[in-house]
Amino acid sequence: MVEGFFKSMASLRHAALALAAAVALTGCGDTGANETWDPLEAPNRFVFSINRAVDTIAVRPVAVLYRDWMPAGGQRGLHNVLENLGEPVTAINEVVQGAPSRAATTMGRFLINSTIGVAGLFDVASAIGLAKTREGMGDTIGYYAGVEPENGGFYMILPVIGPSNARDGVGLAIDAAVDPFSIITFGISRTAGWIYSGARYGATMIDRRSRTLFALDDLEKNSVDFYAALKSAYTQQRADFIRQKRDKTGPRAELEQRDKVALVR
Repeated sequence: MVEGFFKSMASLRHAALALAAAVALTGCGDTGANETWDPLEAPNRFVFSINRAVDTIAVRPVAVLYRDWMPAGGQRGLHNVLENLGEPVTAINEVVQGAPSRAATTMGRFLINSTIGVAGLFDVASAIGLAKTREGMGDTIGYYAGVEPENGGFYMILPVIGPSNARDGVGLAIDAAVDPFSIITFGISRTAGWIYSGARYGATMIDRRSRTLFALDDLEKNSVDFYAALKSAYTQQRADFIRQKRDKTGPRAELEQRDKVALVR
């Protein structure tokens, strides 16, 4: 079983390298490090307008209610649970990135918080000195890609999800495919899988939106073109995160930068 696991990780690493090369090629039409390649701007703006309508009508009002009425302890607990559910995917990506010691720490965090921390409600692992990190396949591809971090391939707006690009879009799909919880729930039944995925994504959306209310409102208020401002913010923040990863500035800096990325997700 262990041998099979490492063979799978080696295959995933080779796939990440291949995807990194593919993303580098998709970025050949990029207009430079300071500009984001946006060949799909017309359909992107259409999807962006739909996302804004959904946010205005449903997501933002629910996020405001959640922020104002849910006790701080409850908000912190939900956030911890969602973070804990993401630890296995982070560990997988850390192995693929060639950092097995960090992956071991991440899995240690997961086991401690899932047991002593009551299914992740309490972040006991951080209290005893196990540093939190967060990784996705988009980060892994960016880590290996031999191009400027700003060059993530063509920019795109995903329905409901929001800003992304070729690199991060592929990364999201792979992360969903290798997530153990998704594999288990869909293994039980497709209905169970979709219920789990929908509930988890809905909770994540409200948690993130409640944390970015002021930041996104401020960005929209102070920009002439909200679409362009969001595109620039997303590209630069993701580039900064990947650049820090390549420079190995440490898991804490990576985590803080990833939290900033949530401002535009």
